[in-house]
Amino acid sequence: MRQKFMQFMRGRYGTDKLNTHLLYFSLVLALLSMIFNINWLIFVWVGIMAFVYYRMFSKQTTKRFQENQAYLYLWHKWRAKVRKVTQRIKDFPKYKYLKCPECKTEMRVPRGRGKIEVKCPKCATKFDAKS
Repeated sequence: MRQKFMQFMRGRYGTDKLNTHLLYFSLVLALLSMIFNINWLIFVWVGIMAFVYYRMFSKQTTKRFQENQAYLYLWHKWRAKVRKVTQRIKDFPKYKYLKCPECKTEMRVPRGRGKIEVKCPKCATKFDAKS
């Protein structure tokens, strides 16, 4: 039985991050449709599951790989933004973020120092700021 499955899957794409995240998303949709009795979410759930299985059993591995790479690019871009926001929230009590008026580079300066002179590390512009 296992040998037949291995032979069937030979040359097929299999699973990747996009499939995994779509699978988790579809499970959330299934739970929401059951909890809140939203019937149309079941159709969305079935559509996502069909797409996951289509990608998994596809023999067009280069296309599926390109789809996954495009998804991973967007995923990492989004995660970087989320990390930046969470870092700013963590730093709020101790640090203030400033932008250079010339090159728009972001800098972090300690809070509570009053008026300070800041030098941009990128373009060496000096400007006054309140910390």
